Amino acid sequence: MDPLLLAAIALGLAVVLLLMLLATRGRIATLEERLTDLSHAQASKEADGGELKESLDGLRKLLAMVAAGKLVDPDMVKENRLYRNARPADLAAEMASGKPLCVIDVRTPQEWAGGHIEGALHIPVDDISKRLHEVARDGRKLFVICAGGGRSSAAAAWLANRGYLNVHSVEGGMGAWRGPVSKS
Repeated sequence: MDPLLLAAIALGLAVVLLLMLLATRGRIATLEERLTDLSHAQASKEADGGELKESLDGLRKLLAMVAAGKLVDPDMVKENRLYRNARPADLAAEMASGKPLCVIDVRTPQEWAGGHIEGALHIPVDDISKRLHEVARDGRKLFVICAGGGRSSAAAAWLANRGYLNVHSVEGGMGAWRGPVSKS
């Protein structure tokens, strides 16, 4: 066979192999993109699944509250919140009614020393998990208060998620409280 013909055939085969390699490389790149997309979709699905589970758990607890005869307001359902918000005036009215209740002040010891509601239980928010045994489970209303409302909302949510019913976070905290204050 003519060496020139063999060289032409070899060159032709090399070109065909090169074209096949380029086509395969393009397919590999496409498959890598699809794999990355699927990986992102799976991660998103797992994140959505966690949020869905959390929402379902909250709704189950709200349903349990209804079954136990506790009132659930529309905002609690919309916000998937197991506690109620209360105005300082609501707390003052409850205190004036003489009904049994518990006020939990979750501020720091320095804030507490500056003035607190008489008879309140002082449990700084950082200590609430260690001192949970001090919070009565006798069905009375629990009002959680802090300086401005943020820590009390977190503590109220934490208590409600551990099965406490009738939990209220005082909106505006001690900054909005106009009732009597003790410094003892």
